[in-house]
Amino acid sequence: MSISMIWAMDKNGTIGNNNSLPWRLPRDMAFFKEQTINKTVLMGRKTWESFGGKSLPQRKNVVLTRDPDYIADGADVIHRLEEGMKLAEQEQLMIIGGAEIYKLFWPYADELIVTRIEEAFEGDTVFPDLDWSGWKPVREIQGITDEKNPYCYRFVFYERV
Repeated sequence: MSISMIWAMDKNGTIGNNNSLPWRLPRDMAFFKEQTINKTVLMGRKTWESFGGKSLPQRKNVVLTRDPDYIADGADVIHRLEEGMKLAEQEQLMIIGGAEIYKLFWPYADELIVTRIEEAFEGDTVFPDLDWSGWKPVREIQGITDEKNPYCYRFVFYERV
């Protein structure tokens, strides 16, 4: 099938702060849900724990961790990249974070879905410094700014060249 990666980042590549998002953009959260609903979402342990250890509804949740004893109630737990690749042979896999997981799956991804926020935020996690030369933007949707979504942002879809 395929591997897609989805994330939001600010203009400096920041993707997180204290294991949560540094901004509040409800329209981005709705977009994330729309893109991942009824699909398999794969995340690292820290991302899973940032959701309070609760599965995302209407999605098959998979947690990738090195800890052989880790239990994630409501999610399947895997321990190796190869297990994730095997899933991707059977269904569309949505990689949803964090930075280490994006870096691990980067060479195998078919599609990137990036919310680009045109602001700078304080954060302790940035998207990995990876080679974008093999990617091209194929579609862009300008985000709607309003009182609940105060930052300028856009959704950009990339495909492998």
